[in-house]
Amino acid sequence: MKDDVHTGVPSMPLRGPEAASVPFFIDRDPVNRRHPAVISPVECARRAFLCAVLSLGILGCGKDGDAPKKVDVAAQVAALKGTGDAKATALSELAAGGPNSAAAINDIVPLLKDADPLTRRLAAYALGQIGPAAKAAVPNLTPLLQDQDRSVITAALNAIRAIDPSKAPAENIPNTMN
Repeated sequence: MKDDVHTGVPSMPLRGPEAASVPFFIDRDPVNRRHPAVISPVECARRAFLCAVLSLGILGCGKDGDAPKKVDVAAQVAALKGTGDAKATALSELAAGGPNSAAAINDIVPLLKDADPLTRRLAAYALGQIGPAAKAAVPNLTPLLQDQDRSVITAALNAIRAIDPSKAPAENIPNTMN
C-alpha cells in the first residue's frame, strides 16, 4: 500500500467488514492546502442525508418556489427538542415556512448556541428566512459572526442582512476556515 503523493492518504481501497471501522478520508482542499479531513462513514452518511433534506426542504421541489410553505409550527417546535437530525429537519421546515414560522422565533434563538455547527447554521438560516419578524434575534446572531465555522458566519451574516440590513456589519468578515 503506497501513499498518494497529493493527499498523503493510502491509495489502496479497503473492502469488506474492516472498511466500516476505518475513518473515511476526504481529499485535501486544493485551494487552501489543508490537511485531509477525517470523518467516519457514519458522519459522512449523516451529512449526505442532511444535504438531501436541505435540498428538498429549502430549495423545494414543487411549483410554488417563491411562496412560503404551510408549516405545522407547533410540530416543528416540538421536533427542535429532538436529536441533531430531528433538529436539522425541523429547522429546514421552519425556514421553508418563511414568515409563517414567526411563532417559532423564541424556540429557534437558543439553537444559535448549540454545540453542533450545522444546527447553528440552520438556526441562523431559518431566522433569515423568517425575515423582519425576527428582528429581536439580531443581537443573538451577531456573536455568530465570530464563529470558527465559516458556514455559520455566512448564514449569520445573510440572516442579519435579511432581517435588518442596517444592523449588518460594514466591514468584511474574515475568511476563516474550519
